[in-house]
Amino acid sequence: MRKLVLVALNEFDPAFFRFAMSRAELPGIARLLGSQHSNTWTPDEVEKRGLDPWVQWVSIHTGSDSADHKIKHLGDVPGLSNPQIWEALSAKGISSGIWGAMNASRGRAGLCRFFLPDPWTFSEPAHPPELNRLLALPRYYATNYLEVSSIEILKALGKLFGFVLSKPRLFPRLFAVVPLALEGLLKFGWKNHLLFSLFDLVSVSLFLHYKQQYRPDFALVFINSVAHMQHNIWCEEGTLDRRCLYTLQVIDRILRQLYAEGSELLVVNALTQRNIANRKRAIVYRQISPWKFVAALGLPFRSVEQLMTNDAHVFFATAEEARAFRDVLALATIDGRKLFDVDYSEVTPEKVFYQLDFWDEVPVDGVIDLGDRTLGFYDFFEKLVERTGEHIPRGDVYSTGEALPDNIPNHKIHDFIIDFYAQAS
Repeated sequence: MRKLVLVALNEFDPAFFRFAMSRAELPGIARLLGSQHSNTWTPDEVEKRGLDPWVQWVSIHTGSDSADHKIKHLGDVPGLSNPQIWEALSAKGISSGIWGAMNASRGRAGLCRFFLPDPWTFSEPAHPPELNRLLALPRYYATNYLEVSSIEILKALGKLFGFVLSKPRLFPRLFAVVPLALEGLLKFGWKNHLLFSLFDLVSVSLFLHYKQQYRPDFALVFINSVAHMQHNIWCEEGTLDRRCLYTLQVIDRILRQLYAEGSELLVVNALTQRNIANRKRAIVYRQISPWKFVAALGLPFRSVEQLMTNDAHVFFATAEEARAFRDVLALATIDGRKLFDVDYSEVTPEKVFYQLDFWDEVPVDGVIDLGDRTLGFYDFFEKLVERTGEHIPRGDVYSTGEALPDNIPNHKIHDFIIDFYAQAS
C-alpha cells in the first residue's frame, strides 16, 4: 500500500521561505517549494474568533469547517463528535501514526499505532502509554514556563531520561541532532525561539523512529517552530536575522529527513501569517499562574488548565459555580475597556474558557477593575512579546504526488487523504 505523511508545518509563509532561499542555501525548503502546490482558504476571518490553528487543524482533521465541528478553543476535543482522519481510516482497516497533532485525540482509531497529543491538549493521553513519559516535560514546560517548579521539572526530566534510556535504538538519531543543537545554544543561549526549534528537531527524529517501528499506512507529524518564529521574532520585510535563519535551517534539516524517508508527503500549513513587524503591534501578555489569578477572584473552583499563552479552562463542581465565575470575569475591565473573552462549553457546563483579550500597553500601575474591588494587572500577567506576525485566512498545500485542486477550502484536505487510500486499495 502507498504511504502518505501529512506534514503539518504550522502557519509557514511560502513567500518568506522564498526570500530566505535568496539569502541562504536551503535545499530542503527549495524542494518543498518546487513541488505541486495548491492554495487553501477558510471562511473564518478573525483571529481569536476561529482564525486560529487550534480551530483550523480540527477542520483539516475532520473534513468539516468550524461552523460544523464547533471546536473553538484548545482543549475542547472531548466535545468533538466528528470523526478525525485516522478514525475514518481505521474504520477502513488502514493503520496510522499521529505525532503532535494540534487539538486532537486518538478517539476510536483502534489502528492508530502511536498517538502523541500536542503539549496543550491536557485531556489526551499518549499511546502507547510509554509516550506519556516523553510528553511529561513539554506538557509541563509549555503551560508553566513563567513560573517553573524545580521539583516538577526534575520529575518530568526523570521521566524523559527513563524513556530515552529504555530506547537504545534512538541514540543514533538523537546524537545526529547534537551539532545543530549546540550551534544554536552557542549562538543564542537558552531562548524560547531556540527551544521551539530544538523541540521540533528532536520531535521529528522521534517520530521517524516510531514510524520506522510501527510502519503505519498514514502518518501525521506537527511542526510549530516556524509559526512561533513568525509570531514573535519576524524581522521587517526584506531582512533575515540570524534567529529566523536558524529556525529555517532546522526546518530545512527536518524536510530533508522527511523526504529521505520515502513516503509521499503532503505539506500543509492550515493557514498562514503576514508580517506586521513594521506596523503597530499587538502586545501579548502571558499568565504568570492562572491558578493564582483564578484563586484571587475569590470564587470556588476545582482546577485550572493553562493553554498556550493568555488563556485557560477553569473547571467547577457545578454549572452554577461556572456561571458565577463567568459573570464576574465578563465584567472585568482595565481603563474602562473589557479585559477578557469568556466562553462556556455546552457539552461540559462546569467548564469555562477565558482569554485575556487586551493587546495594548498596560501601564506599570494598571489595575483590573472587578466592580467591587481591583487587582494589580502585573501581579498576574507578564508582558511576553510584541507580535510580528498575524493570521490570515489563506493557506498552502505542497504535494510530492498528485496535485490537489488549485484552490480549495482547507477542510477538503481531509477528503483528499481519504480518497488517496481508496485509490491505493
